Amino acid sequence: MIVNYLKIAWRNLTRNRNYAVINILGLAIGLACFMLIILYVRDEMAYDKFHGDGDRIYRMALERKYPGRARNYAIIPHSYAQTVADDLSEVEDACRLFYFQGNNMVYEVNDELFEESYQMFADSNFFDFFTIPLLQGDPESALTHPNSVILTESTANKLFGQENPIGKILDLEPPANNLVVSGVCADVPEQSHLRFNMLRSVATLNQFLGQPNYISFSAYTYLKLHPTADPIIVESKFPDLVVKYASGQVLNSFGVDYEEYQAQGNGYRYFLQPLPDIYLNSNLEAEIKAPGSRQRVYFFLCIAILILLIACINFMNLATAKSAGRAREVGIRKTLGSERAQIATQFLVEAILITLAAAVIAWSINMAVLKPFNELAGKSFTSQDLWQPGFLLILLGVGLLTGLLSGAYPSIALSSFKPVEVLHGKLMQNTRGAGLRNVLVVFQFAVSVFLIIASILVYQQWTFTQNKDLGFDKEGLLTVQGAGRLDQSTSETFKNQILQLPAVNAVSGCNTQPGGQYFGMSFKPSGALEMTTGSGLIVDEGYIECMDMEMAAGRSFSKDFMDTLSIVINEAAVREMNLDDPVGKTLVTNENFLNADDTYTIVGVVKDFHFQSLHHPITPLFFVHNQHSFVAGVDQLVTVRFDTRNYRETLTQIEDIWAQFEPEVPFRYAFLDQEWATLYDKEITTRRISGLFTLIAIFIACLGLLALAAFTAEQRTKEIGIRKVLGASVPNLVTLLSRDFLKLVLIGIIIAVPLAWYGMSQWLQQYAYRIEMNVGVFLFAAFLAILIAFITVSFQSIRAALTNPIKSLRDE
Repeated sequence: MIVNYLKIAWRNLTRNRNYAVINILGLAIGLACFMLIILYVRDEMAYDKFHGDGDRIYRMALERKYPGRARNYAIIPHSYAQTVADDLSEVEDACRLFYFQGNNMVYEVNDELFEESYQMFADSNFFDFFTIPLLQGDPESALTHPNSVILTESTANKLFGQENPIGKILDLEPPANNLVVSGVCADVPEQSHLRFNMLRSVATLNQFLGQPNYISFSAYTYLKLHPTADPIIVESKFPDLVVKYASGQVLNSFGVDYEEYQAQGNGYRYFLQPLPDIYLNSNLEAEIKAPGSRQRVYFFLCIAILILLIACINFMNLATAKSAGRAREVGIRKTLGSERAQIATQFLVEAILITLAAAVIAWSINMAVLKPFNELAGKSFTSQDLWQPGFLLILLGVGLLTGLLSGAYPSIALSSFKPVEVLHGKLMQNTRGAGLRNVLVVFQFAVSVFLIIASILVYQQWTFTQNKDLGFDKEGLLTVQGAGRLDQSTSETFKNQILQLPAVNAVSGCNTQPGGQYFGMSFKPSGALEMTTGSGLIVDEGYIECMDMEMAAGRSFSKDFMDTLSIVINEAAVREMNLDDPVGKTLVTNENFLNADDTYTIVGVVKDFHFQSLHHPITPLFFVHNQHSFVAGVDQLVTVRFDTRNYRETLTQIEDIWAQFEPEVPFRYAFLDQEWATLYDKEITTRRISGLFTLIAIFIACLGLLALAAFTAEQRTKEIGIRKVLGASVPNLVTLLSRDFLKLVLIGIIIAVPLAWYGMSQWLQQYAYRIEMNVGVFLFAAFLAILIAFITVSFQSIRAALTNPIKSLRDE
């Protein structure tokens, strides 16, 4: 019987080739889009799922409260790890990681210099927490001793080839800090929020971590709970730990007890993040790796499902529209004894056959577009991913489900025809199913309009982030990295030589740049009780001018003054400290890397500028002169403003100057505008994917609308012929045939607009600085949908209207 069903299905498809091609093409494109997005979603959802005890591991994170605002950090004070493990019975163990962004390490192996950007420091129990296989070395002792280091497999191969790396030396400066290789681990999987090529022992940092600290943040702290422990109960015990251990340091640092400190609006709220949720759910400051977004994943998943539904709707609409052509077949088969279930099964087999053919084509499309999709989505999928049994099973399952979903209603509707009515021609006008077809067309265009609006707003927000005045000029700025290797005198000479280049306009030193990692600084006006905590930036003279920032009051640092104990603050700091006429007023600090006994004089106020992405509001920022900090005159970065017209030549000249000072160290640089753009990589991905798949959704919807209009025009052929004989013009006929479809599109627009407004207003909430949605976007999307639908329907309408009425009426 099945073979017979397949034969009949094949004959019907070959007899109606145009119908089959439209259905297979629409379903194939829909399935291909669905599977590509599923590939992306599976990859995003797979982060940190490979750890053996991942369901028991949590990261302890911090909401740092300040008066009127709060900041959320992925790092916390380093002393809490051992304290929590000792004091809370629910905690089995704790592990700390330290990652100092931008702190590149230059080392020598076999007389060859190497540089490493991705190094982390870890406690000795690292491998008890994270399932990253240790290929060589002892997991119990590999991270126990100071200056020991574990290399990833690819790093070990790069440095030592086939040699056994255990015990090998990585030469650093000074030699007392040379690292000894104690192990080799597997490369960190891409689907991990961790990122390192070298894992160093925390014991190396003992000189910095010797004193207990419960108020300054530096450590990524992971807790492994006992199997029966409740993380909510663990979180509820954190406030008592803060009072017990941090209150004394708050009193010493801020001059008030913790209760009063909280009454002022300050405080520390610690919370737990499940390890598998960190990548998608966390968007904290100081993340190891740029996080993903569960909201974005669900958005793409919705697009995938909607595109597939649009393709299914095409199939259902075309199948019910063609029911008149199959009605006589149904009547004859029922007269000859076929059961309704048999006829329904026949139509269902046809639907599944079409869908499976579409699935094969969809897989081929996936294979063909995989490379451009990788570029679009920022992924690195290979053809092997498409051959994975899991992927093929999903494709097969979705294909069968699509066939059942899209074929269920047509098969039930067609098999319900009554032989007597059919054979007397009562159903040939095919009004049956028209109501459902109208509903489905409305749904298709509601989805299309929603996606059009969403794509436009995503694009506008991205354009806003790129074009908004940031408060500094990011164009024509080059950052020379690794300048921290130069001592103070050499650094000044290096900067002066660069400044002599004809294309260079300004040179300055700093410890980080906008978009980079800022560390916290706390100051308060002399005589005040309340500290203001903000971000700190260590710079030399000329930095503000080099960045093309504007002063709101006073001056910037200058070699004409002794600015060792001068400070420049931004307008946000002025507001939070409630300072009137701030220039000349003094501030005090409690920071260890500054001298807590010193008093700093405000010499200038810089206008607020965005030193973080537009996701974050502008907060207090303190500029400290590099002569009075732990760097003691050393620039971690050197910023160069230059004429971009001959930038390659200028870049070569700067590299030559670098080679004079550090001939064996690679020249590393970055353009600030490019680095700033990376802050919006996820937004770029969202813009590209949503835009592309919106176009595809519209195409599939129009494909179905085109075929539906063709069948409608075919059914009304005689009516059109009579109207032409009676004097109807082509525009009249086009209006007649298009009117009903355009009504459905208008209903779809009315449904889509409020849904799009609500959905996109929620999406925009993630930005501290965002566009305002205006009615023009919605009107444009509505106009575009109507125009596309009208052009699509008019193509068939004009064709039908131009048909010679003699041909359509000759059978009468």
